[in-house]
Amino acid sequence: MDEQQQLANAYHSNKLSHAYLFEGDDAQTMKQVALNFAKLILCDNDSQCDAKVSAFNHPDFLYVSSNENTIKKEQIEQLVHYMNQLPIESDYKVYIIEDFEKLTIQGENSILKFLEEPPDKTIAILLSTKPEQILNTIHSRCQHLYFKPIDKGQFIKRLEDREISKPIAEMISTYTTQIENALALNEEFDLMSLRKSIIHWCELLLTNKPMALIGIIDLLKQAKNRKLQLLTIATVNGFFEDILHSKVNIDSTIIFSDLQNDTQKYAQNLTFNQIVLMLDQLTDAHKKLNQNVNPTLVFEQIVIKGVS
Repeated sequence: MDEQQQLANAYHSNKLSHAYLFEGDDAQTMKQVALNFAKLILCDNDSQCDAKVSAFNHPDFLYVSSNENTIKKEQIEQLVHYMNQLPIESDYKVYIIEDFEKLTIQGENSILKFLEEPPDKTIAILLSTKPEQILNTIHSRCQHLYFKPIDKGQFIKRLEDREISKPIAEMISTYTTQIENALALNEEFDLMSLRKSIIHWCELLLTNKPMALIGIIDLLKQAKNRKLQLLTIATVNGFFEDILHSKVNIDSTIIFSDLQNDTQKYAQNLTFNQIVLMLDQLTDAHKKLNQNVNPTLVFEQIVIKGVS
């Protein structure tokens, strides 16, 4: 049974939860399933009503998203105010929050209070590709729906079909699985130059830590804003995941196809504990960047606490 059918069964059997957390790395599929679920709840196959939801123009529906690194507390306060009103055209009110992990701590706490005491017939649909960054108390208030992992090879092929080179497509795949975000990144920034700087810095991390510390200056000249810094962390994480996969001979999951000889060489020289330690540091670095910690300090900690 696929995810859409599970939700339809819950609706038709009157077993709707007040909050759902969609988890997975296929952001596009989660968004589409969420919109279809909202249409079912609000419209029950009424085509005019469906069109309103698709256009984000239904009075009982609200879709929250952000192109920034965070979803602001003010957006959540507006949502809570809107959802506390009675339905206008439907029996329910439905809201979707895309990239839920982007909420600030204050925003998460506001939603937590709302989830603890939701208005009658109000359905929350929260979407996240990084559920580990969400408060445990939020997890405990939601019914979870787990989506199958997106096939990275297929995603990379989609980007290549849009005339993005394979090395850049591979790099972007470590950061996002949303085609629109990928295309915008590629159009806005010189990703080939950034990729070259990131790979060079990864090599310094493994061969010359003092130079890796010095190299942060040049790296951050390329990764000049939070979005590019997060992309950089994701790319470094992908590089070390490739080393881990080479270590256990799972070549089918290698991300950077043109670096396979290098990652195999590094895999021979590193222990499992060293690789896992670095991946843990990169997870921590990602969280700190999202909390607006100074990026120079974040990258310095990767060098100091990472592979030794």
